[in-house]
Amino acid sequence: MKKVWTGLALFLASVTLLWAQENKQITWEYHLSKTALQPGDEVDLILTAKVEKGWLLYSSDFVADVGPQPTAFEFVSNGTFSPVGPVVPVDPLTKKDKTWDLDVSYFTKRAEFRQKVRIDKLDYFFTGYITGQVCHEKKGLCVPFRQAFNFDPRNAQ
Repeated sequence: MKKVWTGLALFLASVTLLWAQENKQITWEYHLSKTALQPGDEVDLILTAKVEKGWLLYSSDFVADVGPQPTAFEFVSNGTFSPVGPVVPVDPLTKKDKTWDLDVSYFTKRAEFRQKVRIDKLDYFFTGYITGQVCHEKKGLCVPFRQAFNFDPRNAQ
């Protein structure tokens, strides 16, 4: 019985370490297409992902009931901004996924998504969640992610 518990503990530790390691395959940065904004102005919130070598990030512009998980953005309403229209991916690649017999769009190395927003208050800031999936085709490994983001342009460098 002790061997079973030891084996289970080692398995859980390795899965946790794998998740922590693989979850670092993508990093996000945020900025606005222009500055010096006033209430009523519209601007693009640009969400950029750096994707580690060998990995791909699925885009947000395809629908999949099964198979790859498209990237999705959830903006938390805080009264300082309003999304205008959908998030738009910039120049994703496309391919036919042989496993799922599905046309998918994705990014390697760098991904850019743009969300047009209307500024509602002068002290605007952006919060929300990004969900999706990164995959390493050679390793045959896909890792889902859900990441919170907080972006206050007044504190950006």
